[in-house]
Amino acid sequence: MKGQVELELKTLVSREEFERITARYQPLNFVRQVNTYFVTNDLSHYAFRIRERDGEFLFTLKYYVNGQTVEYEKVFSGRFFDDPDIRETLKAFRIEPPFQILGSLTTDRAVYENELAELCFDINHYNGQTDYEIEYEVKSPHDHLKTFKDILASENIAYEKSWGSKYKRCLYSKTR
Repeated sequence: MKGQVELELKTLVSREEFERITARYQPLNFVRQVNTYFVTNDLSHYAFRIRERDGEFLFTLKYYVNGQTVEYEKVFSGRFFDDPDIRETLKAFRIEPPFQILGSLTTDRAVYENELAELCFDINHYNGQTDYEIEYEVKSPHDHLKTFKDILASENIAYEKSWGSKYKRCLYSKTR
């Protein structure tokens, strides 16, 4: 399994801001996906997730190096650890069983896509909380920060980098 650099911007917004900006991109089709986060029992290595959407399962491991996120992903069927590519990737990062579930987060996501990026509108539910997030996932080189800020500004929304990934928000909300 080969890693690829992930380039995305995220901002948390209020429900009202979310409703305002999504009204601009209608019609949107929200699809439910469930992320389950796993760690090793000793919590000393990377976490990874399994995303289930429409009966399909996607393994994702994110690795942070030199200020960039490298993402390893693979669609699989059956048990994730039975897949040889997933098992080899986990082994390469010294992530070995037993695994424990750290948390689960459900996202209702709609995507508006063009040749430059995917604009994702996420309603996230975890540990009795709901938040609203807008992601800008870059597909082609361009001034993505300016473009994303301009999109948000069109509805008087200021860009503020999300304080944490979905994984971190889910984890943090459990330890409160």
